[in-house]
Amino acid sequence: MATDLDRDDTLKVRMDAATLSMLETARGYLKLDKSKFIRQSVREKAAAVIAEHEKTRFSAADWTSFFTALDAPAPPTDRMTRAARKYREITG
Repeated sequence: MATDLDRDDTLKVRMDAATLSMLETARGYLKLDKSKFIRQSVREKAAAVIAEHEKTRFSAADWTSFFTALDAPAPPTDRMTRAARKYREITG
């Protein structure tokens, strides 16, 4: 992620009086100027949205399949056996 900040970049935001009042109250509690408070708030929200959308989700059937495979793994294939043997030869 780029961290260089171009000070010429600006964002103009329109907000209603109630939202502006909440912003002013919250930033006052944190002792942040308006720009810093908005930047911090946007980063926090963006991080939360990104994390939520990048999560891997499993259905009940997925979990069942996963734990069944752990409890009763398939026997190794010939290719897997050869690969393990080759690995042991290389690593000693």
